[in-house]
Amino acid sequence: MRCLVVLIIICFKCNIVECLSTGRGSLDLNIKSTSEQYELVANQPLLMQIEAMETGIIIKVANLSTSITFIIFQIHSQRLTLTLSLTNTYNYESTVKGNNIGLIYRVATPGSAAMVYLNNTHNATVDVLLAAFTYTANDPIPGGCSLEFPQEEAPYLKLQYSHVLTTVDFQLANLGISKDCEDSVTKNSLEYDIYLYFLKQNELGAEEYFSSLIKLLSIDSIQKFGRKIHSLHHSEKTSLAFSSYPRKGAAYAVIVRDTTLKTSAAYVPILSYSCDVIEGSTNSCADIGDVVGTVVTFLIGLLGLFMCFFGHRFFKTEMFFVGFLAMLAVSLPLFELGTQLSNEDVIVTGILLGVLSGMIWILVWVCLGIPVVSLLLTGGVLGYLFASLIFFTPFGSLDSLRNGVSYSMVFMSIILFLTAFLLPLNKLLSIAATSLVGSYSFTVSIDQFTRGSLSYIVLNSIRHGYNHFVEAFVYTPFQTNEIVLSVVWGILSISGAVFQVYRERNRPPFPPPPYRTWRTYVQATRELENSSDEESHDQEREPLIQSRLPALLYGATVDAVTGERLLDARRQTL
Repeated sequence: MRCLVVLIIICFKCNIVECLSTGRGSLDLNIKSTSEQYELVANQPLLMQIEAMETGIIIKVANLSTSITFIIFQIHSQRLTLTLSLTNTYNYESTVKGNNIGLIYRVATPGSAAMVYLNNTHNATVDVLLAAFTYTANDPIPGGCSLEFPQEEAPYLKLQYSHVLTTVDFQLANLGISKDCEDSVTKNSLEYDIYLYFLKQNELGAEEYFSSLIKLLSIDSIQKFGRKIHSLHHSEKTSLAFSSYPRKGAAYAVIVRDTTLKTSAAYVPILSYSCDVIEGSTNSCADIGDVVGTVVTFLIGLLGLFMCFFGHRFFKTEMFFVGFLAMLAVSLPLFELGTQLSNEDVIVTGILLGVLSGMIWILVWVCLGIPVVSLLLTGGVLGYLFASLIFFTPFGSLDSLRNGVSYSMVFMSIILFLTAFLLPLNKLLSIAATSLVGSYSFTVSIDQFTRGSLSYIVLNSIRHGYNHFVEAFVYTPFQTNEIVLSVVWGILSISGAVFQVYRERNRPPFPPPPYRTWRTYVQATRELENSSDEESHDQEREPLIQSRLPALLYGATVDAVTGERLLDARRQTL
């Protein structure tokens, strides 16, 4: 009996082993564990492909100098996440998963080889960029004082994005000769430089993705190709916010510097499009933009082109235009922040309120008829565009303006100053506003189809109504597309202003106020009717022949009524 039980157990174990080896049964064992090994050359990136469902890949670096104390291994994948680990057991503390990831390998024996393990758990071949950068004992350790990430030493960055903000987090570094992270020497010696690099516009392919990341792997290339945004000290937050631009790739890099030893090291860079490059996903880059917004932008662009050349001549249309734009700029952030409406509903609601606001502002002109009052909103819209343009330049990225009070005061001061300066020159204000704002509206309608960045001149100002956006670093890609459209905007603005000044040179500064014109017409009509009634009443009381009677009786030589010369009374009677 015991022999029978042992035989059954042996057979059961054999069946399990057979299932594991053949892939049959309820377990998903399509992942194939391999002992495939790739050897990297230190400090030189390598592009390669990893087969579907392939795990246990060994990434190795040999022939190391005896001065090397630690190595930063990093893996980059555009579409699918990968898993990197320091051990083949994939412990939580020694493993990281993502698209732009890295780990620090401590060299225990000088000159010995270093290796990490890589997994691809997706049923698809993945293009990856591998790199291993070596450092000595004098170099700072990126992420060496990790408190929030799972690893004790986390040299990578974490990124979260929305359609408005992108947040990048990293962990504080440690000195090369490991010290207490709370030690004052460690804190005071290290500084962090933040770099930003924009990819070519509308380039979502793997070639541009990997070529951009290669530019941000080493310290020298980061400083050469990246744009230095900010420098941090130990007392500042290591969570940084940036303005998001969907479909416009942005890569972020961090360099930690030891100011005492004059050495430095680079964190693992990270790249984002502020959308998902995988088609069909929830936040796919292919779904950016909506029909309602595109149609509205196109119609506003056509109206803007008309206003650029004929805005002052059609003054009531100008009043509607500025009233519509002012309400649209105010209502969009309010409804998106304070309600749960969808993007299309927010746009439709803003448009309806804009139309209502435009009609109300027409009534202000019709009823009051005072150009200075009606042009207050015109000056405000022009000032808003001018202030947004100033903050679109590097001036808007000053650290002193990255708080709500400073930003609001400077922004409003620009609007009020421009309005007060041009308001006495009311005709010039009207022409300047219609030509500049109108031409910008038309340029943005073109920018919408070319997926450029000129629309963010105003959108970034509107975004300051969102939570924490005022603390963000607002840097916008300005490439060939933006340069061409900026030239178009400038030419249209100057042409529209010159055309309107020439066309209105011999005309009154403003059209007659509609309400006063109507009142004058009504009064004149009443006076004309009253005078006609009085004349007809006087004529009815006069004798019909009194004007000729003296001529007949006294021989007048001129008829009092017709003015004809009479011969004499005797001949006339004959």
